[in-house]
Amino acid sequence: MRFTSACLCLCLLVLVGCRAAPFKTEPPASPGGAPQAPGEGPVVTTPPVVSGPSTGAEPPIDVPMPLPLPRERPRAPPATLSPASKALVSQAQGQRRRGDLPGASVSLDRALRIEPSNPLLWIEIGRLRMDQGNFQQAEGMGRKALSMSIADDATQSQAWQLIADSLRARGKNPQAEEALARARELQPL
Repeated sequence: MRFTSACLCLCLLVLVGCRAAPFKTEPPASPGGAPQAPGEGPVVTTPPVVSGPSTGAEPPIDVPMPLPLPRERPRAPPATLSPASKALVSQAQGQRRRGDLPGASVSLDRALRIEPSNPLLWIEIGRLRMDQGNFQQAEGMGRKALSMSIADDATQSQAWQLIADSLRARGKNPQAEEALARARELQPL
């Protein structure tokens, strides 16, 4: 308790000591330079208002600056896989087709250790989660891929497609339609 009140007092003293006065103080003007009466203190005056030449007209109206036009969003080239990751993804896709979902998961985990920030790998893992029936995790993988592919419309479109599929599988059809509409907007021409 003592430490807290001592710190508080110290802080207040520092704040009071560092305070800069925003106004100028002057002693009151008395006629004939007579001394001040007891109880009278300095008078606080505000700085004078600086204005332009007086023409008798109303002051000019401030016109707001026009807002700049929004710039077009920069485009990034579509994400690609390294040769090692591409081989592991191909292996995982073959394992998925044969029904070896645990083997496909191991292959994709190996690819993810090579390129952890590649959104295409997260989409592949999301598709695997769809095959495994884990639709909520599939949506999470699609959202992670979205966050990693900011200016890459093609990859974002694939991620929104995955999200739409996972939402539809869980019976969330209105949200799935919204996600599908976003996927279509981002599809390359």
